[in-house]
Amino acid sequence: MDKNYTVTIIICILSMLSLAIDVGKNTILNREDIKWFRLSFILCAAGVICEYFGILFDRTGCAPQKIHWFVTYIEFSISPFLAVFLARSCGMKKTIKPMSIFMTLNVILQTVSLTNGMIFYIDSQSIFYRGTEYWIYIFFCAASFLYILFVFALIGIKTKLRNFLCLLLIASITLIGQVSNIIDGSINSGYMSICVTAVLLYIFIQNMLRHMMIEKITVEQEISNHDALTKVFSRISFDHKIEELDKKIKDSSTDVKFAVCECDLNNLKLINDTFGHDTGDEYIIKCCRTICNFFKHSPVFRIGGDEFDAILQSDDYINLDKIKEEVKKFTEKEVKSSRILSEKKSFAAGFAVFDTSTDKSFNDVMKRADTEMYENKKMLKNL
Repeated sequence: MDKNYTVTIIICILSMLSLAIDVGKNTILNREDIKWFRLSFILCAAGVICEYFGILFDRTGCAPQKIHWFVTYIEFSISPFLAVFLARSCGMKKTIKPMSIFMTLNVILQTVSLTNGMIFYIDSQSIFYRGTEYWIYIFFCAASFLYILFVFALIGIKTKLRNFLCLLLIASITLIGQVSNIIDGSINSGYMSICVTAVLLYIFIQNMLRHMMIEKITVEQEISNHDALTKVFSRISFDHKIEELDKKIKDSSTDVKFAVCECDLNNLKLINDTFGHDTGDEYIIKCCRTICNFFKHSPVFRIGGDEFDAILQSDDYINLDKIKEEVKKFTEKEVKSSRILSEKKSFAAGFAVFDTSTDKSFNDVMKRADTEMYENKKMLKNL
């Protein structure tokens, strides 16, 4: 028996058994997928063992005929069936039932072959021979390969084209190993190629699910960070920004420069009660766009139903006095406008600049902006 082949087989067996144990610790796959991957690895290990001893018995004739029959029967029965287990490991539930029934037919025919040797037989010297109907085994192997290719194609379509190309390369390993073994029985690459495919598929599925999880988290974060109605930053983003600025304020070595503008929409409740909430939503969107136009270089946050805050930075911080005057003129003009309430873009605004000598946190700046905003609101009501 070739020593290199023996060492390779031992490595394959240990790898499969190690993965069968380690897969239980996987935190990405669900319990069902973990179970099916574990069964796949165990079956791969069993198939490799049977293949090895079948070759050993065939070359040495050291085993009783019945034992040689048994290990070859297990080897031929498992090989095509592994496609079903690997497919189920990939999360394919709908297609495995008909394929399982189909592959069970292979097991039945292998069982029949034990009695008449139509697929394979073992002679009295414990030597393996291919039977007259050996093509049946080849047919089921080909069917299993086409099935796993079909499964990989479905995964590729559901995800991305490059995933399918990667899976195609993984599937080609099994194809090359099985075809080589069928063409030349002395090339013992059948189960080794299946083991390599199982390992690569396991790695691939983990990476694919990990990327999908990251993408899902990214999308969820993007949704939570933006207000659904106005598309500006949300209250969650505002809280994160406060934390960021508070850290900079506490770090005395950091030069912190920012200002806050707090805006509160006028007459929103009256518009909702008079014209309906759809009109109220349109009013919020129009006012939000106007506020954003004043602060083109700063983030705007919707922190409540009718409350918006802008944290002035960059050019907006430099041009604070100019922007403040523009906002003042605009808000007074809108209040005096003769248009109906729902067509106006009316809001009160209060500004405050961070003062390193007095402000200990963002909240200190926010309080001053809030106070000025309410003073502005009272003033606008008296116009």
